[in-house]
Amino acid sequence: MRVFRRTTHARTLGALGLAAAALLTATACEPSDDKAGSTPPPKSSPSAPTPSAAASTTPPASPAATPAPSSSPSRPGRPGEAEGEPTGIDGNCPDENVRVKVEWAVPPAKDDSKLLLVMTNVGGEACKLRTYPVLRLEDGHGRLVGVFENSKPQTEVVLAPGKEAYAGLLLRQGNKNAGTFVKDLALSPPGERATDNTGSGLLLQMPQGGVSMDDKARVTYWNSSSEAAVSPLFPH
Repeated sequence: MRVFRRTTHARTLGALGLAAAALLTATACEPSDDKAGSTPPPKSSPSAPTPSAAASTTPPASPAATPAPSSSPSRPGRPGEAEGEPTGIDGNCPDENVRVKVEWAVPPAKDDSKLLLVMTNVGGEACKLRTYPVLRLEDGHGRLVGVFENSKPQTEVVLAPGKEAYAGLLLRQGNKNAGTFVKDLALSPPGERATDNTGSGLLLQMPQGGVSMDDKARVTYWNSSSEAAVSPLFPH
């Protein structure tokens, strides 16, 4: 676009220069009267170039210099501007359109080993959650949190704009003092497999500045009901 504007600007200046040169040439060819006391000719006496003559001094624009309307480039988007809704992994909710927070599943004074992950769809379109949260400990080893395989809902979770989905997280199944103190967990984008550690996603801060977690920590699949999400965390 900038090259096209510069080209148009140069053509305009050239046309004005040719028109000015034609006017000077026409003035120079008129007879002059150098006698003293002679009466100057009336203002209407100079033979000004007729519109047709002035038009003939300007070369016609080349058809190639003016692009056809169909070939005009479309307006470029702003830097970083996305067109439409982002696409999620394997049909899951796009990572850009979700927000996740961590809450206690029960009051921590009663049981501080059970948490609830709450995901909110902040996008403009409904999306699906077909898997479980892929969580890794940020302890320098990227240790994965296991999953309750029997917690998969019978129907896919459809998350409408502004609505929430839930996943239960059991931090440990043993003694609190035997676990690892964890300040935050890395959550992969929805739909990303546990074997594909791309390093993207969200960093979830644990409540109260950190929690104790052991190797038997487990997370449930995403569910549309908070009650169904935390149910596997309790012994039956």
